[in-house]
Amino acid sequence: MNPVRPVFWTVAAALGFCLALLPAEADSGFLSKPGGDSALATSSWTLALGGDVMLNGVSPSRDPFLAVGALLRGADLTVVNLEIPLTQAATRTTRKSAEAIARRQQYVLKAHPEHAKWLAKAGIDAVTLGNNHALDFGLKGLDEMRDLLREQGIRWCGAGDNRAKASAPALLTIPGGKLAVLSFLAFRTKGGLWACTPAGPSTSGVAVLDFGGTIDSSARTRIGAIVSGARKSAGFVLVALHWGDERQPVPTAYQVALGRAFVDAGADAVVGHHPHVLQGAELYRGKPILYSLGNLVSSRPGETAIAKLSFSGSSLAGAFAAPCRISGGAVSPHSGRAASAGLDRFRELGKRLLARYPNPNSEPLAWTLWSAKGAVGRNSSRASPN
Repeated sequence: MNPVRPVFWTVAAALGFCLALLPAEADSGFLSKPGGDSALATSSWTLALGGDVMLNGVSPSRDPFLAVGALLRGADLTVVNLEIPLTQAATRTTRKSAEAIARRQQYVLKAHPEHAKWLAKAGIDAVTLGNNHALDFGLKGLDEMRDLLREQGIRWCGAGDNRAKASAPALLTIPGGKLAVLSFLAFRTKGGLWACTPAGPSTSGVAVLDFGGTIDSSARTRIGAIVSGARKSAGFVLVALHWGDERQPVPTAYQVALGRAFVDAGADAVVGHHPHVLQGAELYRGKPILYSLGNLVSSRPGETAIAKLSFSGSSLAGAFAAPCRISGGAVSPHSGRAASAGLDRFRELGKRLLARYPNPNSEPLAWTLWSAKGAVGRNSSRASPN
């Protein structure tokens, strides 16, 4: 008998025991798992996408998503951007100066932790945290928010204990295989990124893309590595980017260059956040890029939309939009003429996008009206984490 073999199995058993004791963030799909069969079977499935969840100033005493719950739960998977940290932490970030805050160039925001239950009830499966507010209350605020999300069975990505963890995808099960969600803060300037606490090699923070507003060969190499890394674990790669200028209905040239570069690198879909208003969407090389979905909910009133993308495997089969109204800290879908008018406005934004940034590989997304009527779908339980 080989004398090495008993030692090997003893070590293997001990290693297996240690792995079983790892925290949930490491062994339940938050980090990319190398290898394995990542091919996506040709199955029909749907993905619902929402904009910035701005819960600061919104009372947790009532459900802000109540009127759109049927829409969100009607998709196989629902992903939104959780813009505001859910925390009771009191110590603010020192990277956003009092002068910048006074000039309203920066904001430090938080929302009540009890809102986590409403995210779960609405059927939200994963949230992106690669944004400019996730670290507004430091690691303590981030830790509290992650604990709340974990308790509710909601995945996250875009922020973590170090750069590797912050940049790692959240992995979710969809019909036919796995989906990887990547989340990055993608402001153009180093100063803008620094103020939002980028994660370092051994320090907590948000995942950032620091390309200086230019997509050159170096940026494309980094983007390619990001997508190929996620592709090892999943047959479908969704990239969420926090970018652009606030309150502008047409994306910047950098947004368009970055979004298209991710598709060039193999991403299956790109969704944007941060402008807080709707921006146009395109089908680039057969892949959808949604530049901004505005706010999903906010204390401020406004118009928005929720998107649902239908896929056969990784191929887009249809694009649906539910125009909505935000009022009184809650979001509700339009109906009748208001819904039709909202859809027309969303389509017009796509035309403006392509008029500004024409490309022979691009065309407008053919949006169809998405109604809550008859949208039953799954219940509010989370999608499988494995």
